[in-house]
Amino acid sequence: MQTQKNIFYNVLLAISQVLFPLITFPYLARVLGPENIGLYNFSESYARYFALVAALGISVYGVREIAKKQDQPKALSNTFAELFLINLIATCILSVLYLFTIGYTNRLSSHANLFYWSFVFFFFQVFVLEWFFTGINQFKYIAVRFFIIRLIFVAAIFIFIKEASDYVKYMQLQVGLTFFLGVINFIFLFKFIDLKNTRIKELNLIQHLKPLFLLFLTIFSISVYLHFDTVLLGILADNESVGYYSAPLKLVKIIIAVLAAITAAMFPKMVQYFEKGDLVQFKKMLNQSFELVISIGIPIAVLVYLLAPEIIFILFGSSFELAIIPLQITAPLILIVSLSTIFGFQILSVHSKDSAILKSAVAGMLFSLVASFLLIPRFKQEGAAYIILCTELLVLSSFIYFSSKVIQFKNTNQVVLREIVFAIPYFILPYLVSLIVTAAVPKLILVLFCAFIWFVLVHFYFVKSSAFKVLVTDLFISRIKK
Repeated sequence: MQTQKNIFYNVLLAISQVLFPLITFPYLARVLGPENIGLYNFSESYARYFALVAALGISVYGVREIAKKQDQPKALSNTFAELFLINLIATCILSVLYLFTIGYTNRLSSHANLFYWSFVFFFFQVFVLEWFFTGINQFKYIAVRFFIIRLIFVAAIFIFIKEASDYVKYMQLQVGLTFFLGVINFIFLFKFIDLKNTRIKELNLIQHLKPLFLLFLTIFSISVYLHFDTVLLGILADNESVGYYSAPLKLVKIIIAVLAAITAAMFPKMVQYFEKGDLVQFKKMLNQSFELVISIGIPIAVLVYLLAPEIIFILFGSSFELAIIPLQITAPLILIVSLSTIFGFQILSVHSKDSAILKSAVAGMLFSLVASFLLIPRFKQEGAAYIILCTELLVLSSFIYFSSKVIQFKNTNQVVLREIVFAIPYFILPYLVSLIVTAAVPKLILVLFCAFIWFVLVHFYFVKSSAFKVLVTDLFISRIKK
């Protein structure tokens, strides 16, 4: 039942991560415009790229190690201290490189004020500590904390962002949000660990370096095609192209986060089952996770593709018309990346097959780099969209190949075929609704409403023992018992 509660809070978190941007995106897009949105996204991607490298894979490795130690208070405190110090040291080292690039790179120095603030944003990431709270199953805290802070952040956007030149203020707000988040995290942190009795001489940072090194290479490779694509687009094309590409991609990533919330919430429990040798429960949760991702991912990907013009018009305005095609191209990522989290995160990572993850990531990185230099200068945002789609498909294929060597899925083909058949109405709905309504907002609302009704009918009446129905039923029962 605890796993269902974790999924509930993690999905609630992910949904709030969707709703808040849906409130701010339209406003920011219209106030800042494509070029300044692109410039801001370029600076944010640059900061997040550095933060990803500085984390050295702790975002994955940390969850796994903390989940193993959560019932051992002393070991938990030591493990946290070791991983936090590694992250802090790496962040300090990379800070030197970050400041150097701002001072000696024309592309960055021409907007030095923005990039200095993005540097502060990068440095504060070390205090976010999501890996620790995920590892100890504190999903309720993560969700509630995010909701309250993000609510304040949204209000601040409407108060302080008033004109196109306020993109620097937008970054300052992000810095303030991250700082506030870090303070709250450290206050809450001491409820679970005891650093007062943790001695530096007792810490063993070296034991983590070998597994982290493999994960670092993996994360670095992944970051090239996951974050550096926006940076490359800004270098090889222009800020406007970054705006047309990053705006729809950010929307797609937000939707992916909702599906990732399911797999992330199940991960700590799956690690525990695997460590105890309970492979029956481990495989059961794995099959549930796969069915949930397939049953939710396919309809959402189809609807985002077909409703891309309406989504772009409503969220970003007519000035972002060139973002429609990139959104349609990247819509399948909703399903592809979500499946990658299962095969890469829940299977290969749990089985400590870090070398397999690394090989897959390196293949994706090399393809992405070569394709970027060939396609982006000519095709700009559309070229970047095709590159990220093909790269993620390549990585997923590699994950599936390596996963098949350590575990066998059951009934996966039946689940996929079933969901494809039940997805046919989603292809027809937008066309039928457009015969009645042509205005963007009512069309979008009506299609989504009809799609939701169909989804409920499928998973509560047509499909026996639907994983989605089981999840919702368990959550409802747990609410009643409370």
